[in-house]
Amino acid sequence: MIKRSQQNKLQKIVERLARKFQPDDILHELSVMYEEYSIGASSEAEVEFWLKCSRATGNLSSGTEKWWGEMVEEQEDEK
Repeated sequence: MIKRSQQNKLQKIVERLARKFQPDDILHELSVMYEEYSIGASSEAEVEFWLKCSRATGNLSSGTEKWWGEMVEEQEDEK
């Protein structure tokens, strides 16, 4: 479990990122990072863990990008 001070620091970092970047871009970069972590993993179990994290985050990134596009289209239709 993450310490309260670390949690607060993480929250502030995420808030700054979320104000500057779209959710799908943030998730995509996490997916890439997790895949890179798998390359340096020291065990097969760790490799699999990071690859699963990469795939899951990549899938969420794709879905979020789709939802972003749907939201933009709906907003344009409302004009």
